[in-house]
Amino acid sequence: MRRHLLSVIPLLVLGAACQDHSSGPTERGTSRVLLTDDPFPYYRVATVDLYVVSVSASLAPDTTASGGAFVTVATPDRRINLLALQGGITDELGRVTLPPGAVKAVRLVIDTDSSSITLANGQVLTSTSTPGIDWQSSAGRPVLNALIQDQILVPDSGAQIVMVYDVGEAFIPPQVINPASTDSGFIFSPVLRAADGQRTGAISGTVVASGTGVPVANASLQLFLGKAGTPENTWPRFGTARTDSNGAFRFAFVTPSSHWATGVYAGSVYIVTADPAPGTGLTRTTVDSIVVTAGRETAVGSVALP
Repeated sequence: MRRHLLSVIPLLVLGAACQDHSSGPTERGTSRVLLTDDPFPYYRVATVDLYVVSVSASLAPDTTASGGAFVTVATPDRRINLLALQGGITDELGRVTLPPGAVKAVRLVIDTDSSSITLANGQVLTSTSTPGIDWQSSAGRPVLNALIQDQILVPDSGAQIVMVYDVGEAFIPPQVINPASTDSGFIFSPVLRAADGQRTGAISGTVVASGTGVPVANASLQLFLGKAGTPENTWPRFGTARTDSNGAFRFAFVTPSSHWATGVYAGSVYIVTADPAPGTGLTRTTVDSIVVTAGRETAVGSVALP
């Protein structure tokens, strides 16, 4: 695993980074395939081990089920702990040379039988354990399609394609659906997106206790897109994160605010909510009007929990 090569470094993030070559003007840059993730928000989880089989991409408009337009860009065929990929850290899955153009679609194949979640108490959850992971219709070796929010360009020098796989979105505790449930398993939802790593930004800050300024570890954060004065239940969620032992957090590979200048989300801004871990006596707070610029990190400073 390594940090992203650019000065700005999604959410599970699978990425491809470019590399310039000097052997000749006709040689195209190779694209590396990387994996990273927004921090998983549940304090009771130790590891989330996802078995990634392969990644494919298409530069053609035709992305039908025939699959003829897709090119395999990585075949890691190994288990990866997504919780080790936090704040923009990536895992290189492979390299490939792509022709210039724009990536129209990205697909990820996983092996659910070889994937697992280990709780903080050491209990391992699998597809066959009780409690375990309910993969629903994705059981086996599903082909997961990524949502592409902005165009992913592939110049002659190579691309940086980042597939954002947010564990907090993908694994849902049954308690969220049924608060009366005491089951400690998870339900899988195939939520992931792909982004151009060279055209995204980041949001960072530190969560502290109001009054004392003491850093708050294991706070759960959510990234939304919304308009001022509208209720939270109308905001689409774009990612999750958690604070480290120093109260620091980071949302990486965030689509620039300029992307939302027109269309249904015109006038929207990024909004971050922060919730403390259970037992702290603190409550939620919200930071709004956050603007993200490509190639830059937006620092929101100290986020105080009352």
